[in-house]
Order: sequence, then C-alpha cells, then structure tokens
Amino acid sequence: MAQVLPAAPLDLRESSAYLGLSYADLEARYGAEQAAERYARDGRQCFEPVGVMERILREIAPALVVTTSAPRAEKATVLAARRLGIPAACVVDLFAVDEVGWVGQPGFADRICVLNERVRERVLAAGRQAQEVVVTGNPAFDAVNSIEARNRGVRLRREQGWDGAQVVLWASQPEPLSHPSVPGRSGDPDLPGRIEASLVNWAGYEPNRVLVVRPHPSEPERQAFPLPGVRWDGRQFELHPLIHAADVLVTMNSTVAVEAWLAGTPVIQVLGSLFDDSVPLARYGMATACRDPARLDSLLRAVGTGRGAAGSSQGSGQAATRVLAVLKELVK
Repeated sequence: MAQVLPAAPLDLRESSAYLGLSYADLEARYGAEQAAERYARDGRQCFEPVGVMERILREIAPALVVTTSAPRAEKATVLAARRLGIPAACVVDLFAVDEVGWVGQPGFADRICVLNERVRERVLAAGRQAQEVVVTGNPAFDAVNSIEARNRGVRLRREQGWDGAQVVLWASQPEPLSHPSVPGRSGDPDLPGRIEASLVNWAGYEPNRVLVVRPHPSEPERQAFPLPGVRWDGRQFELHPLIHAADVLVTMNSTVAVEAWLAGTPVIQVLGSLFDDSVPLARYGMATACRDPARLDSLLRAVGTGRGAAGSSQGSGQAATRVLAVLKELVK
C-alpha cells in the first residue's frame, strides 16, 4: 500500500507502519472479509485506528492530547483520548467544512480552536457548547505578520518601483474537469485562464497598474509575452513580503487568500470553481465575491490603492500564543 502513496517527504517505513496498523485495526473491528471490502471501496478513507491510538496513549500516558482536525489518525487519537479520560484539544486549520461532521459532535475534544468567528458559529451550530469553541486563529499563518515580513513588503514595493501603483497579486491554480471526491460534479478548466486574461487586460499598458502572476506550485511558470504592467515571475518573490507589497489579492480558492486577509490585504474571490464550498472566503467575510471575471476591472477600481490595518482580530500573528493559553487551561 505504501508504495502507491503520493510522493511526499515521508519515510517509507513510517508509512508502511501507519497503513499496516490502520488496516489491522480495520480487521479487528469488522473482520477480514468486511475490512477488505471497505478498503477496496474507500481506500485509506475508511481508516479510523482508534484501537491503535488507544494502545499508544496507554503506553505514553500524556497529560494532554493536541491534534489537527484531520480525519483519520488525528480524529482517532481524540476519540481514544476520550475513552481514556485524557484532555484533548483540536486545532481546526481552516473552515471546518467537512470536519464539522466530527469536531461539531458533543464530546469530541474538550476544546476546539478555530480560525475566526464564522467558523466558530459553524461549529456551535453543529452542537458544541460556547465555552468549548475558541477563536484562536491558525498558528501556521502567524509568520505572515512578522515585522520582518511587513518591512520587506515595503522594501519590495520600493525596489520594484511599485510605489504609487495599484499592485494586484493573482494567486493562480488549476481547475480540474471533475471533482476528486464528488462524482458527477463538472469543473471549468478554462476559468483560471479567463480570470488571468481579464487581469492582464486590466493591467496591460495602463500606467500605475501592476499585475503579479503567482502560479500554483502544480502549475508551470508562465511563458508569456512581455507587457509593461504584468510580472509573470511572481514565484521569484518570497510570499509573505509579496502579500504585504500587494494592494489586493485575486484568487479562486487558494489558501494564500487566508494569509492575505490576516495581513490586511483585500481579497477578491472569483466564484465558479468546483471548490467554492470548500474554501468559502467570501461567505465567511474574508473576501469580496466576483461572479464574473469580466467584472474584475470595476471591483479593482473600487478597491484602489492603500492597504489598511490587519484584516481580522487574528492579524497580529499571535495564534500560537492563543492556542497555548487554551492548552494551559486544560492541564491545570
């Protein structure tokens, strides 16, 4: 099983142990025949190795369990902690779109740490008590608002000659023809190209307009004709200073938009992607919605230039401190 996993910087032995233990747990719960059927149908998605994690927790006897909201070993670890009476905290990285199915269940972890108030409302609506769900932000995004990142953003604008211009960062990504996990849903692979064409037309030869194109890591660098107002080499810039150097970020559903929102950089989300529901930036108050790429010109005119203060209460880059405060409360 381990040999067919997507390429990742993981030790093959660790992957083999994880998969083997998870499959053994599946057989222990359902028997060999039903386990084989479940794995043939769902692959790794059927794993929930609570028994394995319970054995590990019994051996190490931690005072506290802290996990992300991932659906397999992490979820199983929280369930095992509950069985053993060990306090647990779950840090939800983004919007709890799928995870609300388990983090929203009463009794799943003592505390749920979430990105913002809209995510908290979603989890509370699923059945959690108010004191159990805490808005902390995501520590993974703290670095975007470091003093160094902010200062380097100012320097980047100056060094590139962007002072006085409206700088738009286009965080591109491919759009598949079909949804990887929702059969029957069709995508529009041409949507990113239409967005980019509209932005290039906006910048083009216009003075005091700059478009920085930053392709997704899975996309190739653009081999495009030169235009005065378009930088096709956005990946050459370090991301966090570039976010601070931009006046607005345009995306479909890149998580770079979350960092931009935290940094106080206005975000425009172009809708129409298969993944709009998974990354509800506009619906959660983190972006302005754009339903037609042809309207980007007017939306960008409305945003203008001049960046404000951080875009949320998590903008100070102190999510790790807030999560730590929650953890300390649980181990008193």
